[in-house]
Amino acid sequence: MSTYLSAAHQHLQKFQAYEIRQIPRSENSHADALSCLASVIKDKIGRKVSVEILSQPSTTTTDVCVVRYENTWMSPIYAFLTNGTLPTNKSKA
Repeated sequence: MSTYLSAAHQHLQKFQAYEIRQIPRSENSHADALSCLASVIKDKIGRKVSVEILSQPSTTTTDVCVVRYENTWMSPIYAFLTNGTLPTNKSKA
């Protein structure tokens, strides 16, 4: 859900102005009637929830965990594992 929220915020930045507000049920009688109708329906086959499996996500994701390389205690280990380079100091090697 956070991906959808992020996508919504990105789209909202393209507008000069916008307003988001919750409509009380008392002011939205059609939606209230529909929700009440759905909650009281009793049929022989029961309620069904259809599930759609998407072949691709409906939002695009960005890199969440960006790794910034800095010279740390792991640098010599990384250098050895990636290209076999050992430190010049024999005791560190």
